[in-house]
Amino acid sequence: MTTSEVEYDETGKVRFHDSCVTDTNQPTFEAEWQRRAFGLAVALSEFDHYDWDDFQGELIKAIGAWETQDDASASWEYYDHWVAALQRVVEDHGLLADGYVGPRERDHQLDHDHDHDH
Repeated sequence: MTTSEVEYDETGKVRFHDSCVTDTNQPTFEAEWQRRAFGLAVALSEFDHYDWDDFQGELIKAIGAWETQDDASASWEYYDHWVAALQRVVEDHGLLADGYVGPRERDHQLDHDHDHDH
């Protein structure tokens, strides 16, 4: 490489070609919860809490259920299916303590656990 081929950005740092600084095989996420769900599913499998095939099977089922539903207005959200599969495999493998109440269920209980007339 000659000096004339080197490009610099506005701060004076060498500008590399995108292929040198990005991993095109790396998963992408639109939100932090997606990254966390991905990491949790992978970590639980890597630590032998379940086989990856079990998770993959549940993910296929979750996506299949979405594909066969009659509701045309249901939007496609890959990581919603990922989380549904993760919840199922965690439940199926007994990875939560007995009596565990998740944040959604707890919030729902709190919202409806007060005295009022209606």
